[in-house]
Amino acid sequence: MNIEVKGINDVLMMKFNQNVSFDIMLEELNRLLDQPIFQQDGYFPRAFFDFGSRVLNENELTQLILLLKDKRKVIFDGISLPYHHNQLVIQRQQLHNGDEIFIQKETLFLGIVNPGSYVYCHDNVYFLNTVKGTIIAMNENVKIYGHDFQKAQIMINQKSLHDLTTSALTSVYYKDNQICVEKEDNYEQNYCHYFR
Repeated sequence: MNIEVKGINDVLMMKFNQNVSFDIMLEELNRLLDQPIFQQDGYFPRAFFDFGSRVLNENELTQLILLLKDKRKVIFDGISLPYHHNQLVIQRQQLHNGDEIFIQKETLFLGIVNPGSYVYCHDNVYFLNTVKGTIIAMNENVKIYGHDFQKAQIMINQKSLHDLTTSALTSVYYKDNQICVEKEDNYEQNYCHYFR
């Protein structure tokens, strides 16, 4: 069965397996509503439909509503909308000598990157604390941002930048077959604080 039913606060929560086709789910819901538990005269439980991260198109939503209207076994109490995660991941880990971390999504990095540690970036990363280790961009579209690089090593597209040291807001990126470092001119060094 690809539908999990739970009773929560007088509401039937119907959770659908998002890995099967909508037609199979609709067919299983049709059979489920024919079960004896839904055959009680005068009793219509409220039902909430959870499709996880599946987005129903207009046709699928219409089919669901028509099935519920035809069966007349439950009261429609709502439907889940896909949950959208924040676009920016927050990473608080402190990296020490020998540590490695892989950044898969755009990330705000709050920890310190100590010498001998490696950060492999598949997406943009923003460092709010000291970077003394090695940052490796896994593709040439990755941008690296920070304000406190201390002899950091940056590698992008098999090119490397050694001993990057700066206390100004800096962006590092790949352009025209080289690593570019761009510092903000209007940066106030006195307003720089460490975050934890």
